[in-house]
Amino acid sequence: MSAKTTNTPASHQPRHDGMESGHHSDPYLQRRKPAQPSTCPDCQATYHDGRWTWDAPEPGGASHRCPACERIRDGVPAGELTLSGTFLAAHANEVMRLVTTTGEHIRQEHPLERLIDSSGDPASGDVLLRFTGIHGTHGIGEALVHAFGGTMEAPYPDAGSIMRASWRRD
Repeated sequence: MSAKTTNTPASHQPRHDGMESGHHSDPYLQRRKPAQPSTCPDCQATYHDGRWTWDAPEPGGASHRCPACERIRDGVPAGELTLSGTFLAAHANEVMRLVTTTGEHIRQEHPLERLIDSSGDPASGDVLLRFTGIHGTHGIGEALVHAFGGTMEAPYPDAGSIMRASWRRD
């Protein structure tokens, strides 16, 4: 009996570059776990038991910059949230106070989710907030909708792409 041959395309061939075919990679995703324990030299977050926390640094631990500080240093956000609308201009102080307090709450619970910076003037126009993670981006947008109403658009991006979200209330 002879082997049957066909002219069909070859089955999926694995890539050899460490990335899955068709997927984008996040350059700030840690490829290897840092030595344990480690402390970030910039923010003093500690890496222990597989996660970053705000626990006190352990004596003799390694120094390893956390992914959030890498993004801050490079100015490369994982998420952006644009605030806009006439309500923003009329209630700029209240809106920005909520952004600050919610951002600090998220940061305390999740050391890798931080506000990098903001630009624009809430009293006269749009504000752009840039974050180290998509969960902080989404969380602040949800807090604004919960507190002030308005609409939020926050489609989750493909892996390795930036989240571009917006909150608006007129």
